[in-house]
Amino acid sequence: MAPGRTLANAIVGAIVGVVLSFIPLSPVLGGVIAGFLEGPNARQGAVAGALAGALAFLPVAGFAMLGLGVLGFGMGIVEAPIEGFAIAALAIVGFGLVLFLYTVGLSLLGGYLGALLAREYPDQRRRTQETIGLSSERSRSFDASRPPDVRADSLRNRDSERERPGARESGSESETESDTERDRDVDPERF
Repeated sequence: MAPGRTLANAIVGAIVGVVLSFIPLSPVLGGVIAGFLEGPNARQGAVAGALAGALAFLPVAGFAMLGLGVLGFGMGIVEAPIEGFAIAALAIVGFGLVLFLYTVGLSLLGGYLGALLAREYPDQRRRTQETIGLSSERSRSFDASRPPDVRADSLRNRDSERERPGARESGSESETESDTERDRDVDPERF
């Protein structure tokens, strides 16, 4: 997908990750959302998830910088030894690095899993994108790298048969000729 679309998907995933931050392993959920919206390509989904994790980490980084600033001003007023400030700053930076790796790593994993979900449920992905306003012409058509989903085609044909006059009514025993042909065309291994 386009880089702008990836950034939009990552922003949505980051918002979900931050809003659900009270849940343990919430970066995975944000990554799943970003990867699901990004599409069926696992690599692109992982990139969108990692970007969502990095964006979700920005508020934490802001608070860490604020903490370092307060700590720095406090150390200047009290005239504490510089070694104490260096140890405290190193501890804050180390904790921030671990938190960054936790957030981005789990979001990357979630993005990968979200891309796999997008591959399994292309119609739900399309509807979700349309609902939040992120749909595009490319997302409406099937991805060329993915074989067509026989089940989705079968369901679409079945729905169009119901809308046509003369098609079988629900509960009646008669079948039209196209119903019989469609049943022969469906690959039984897909079910």
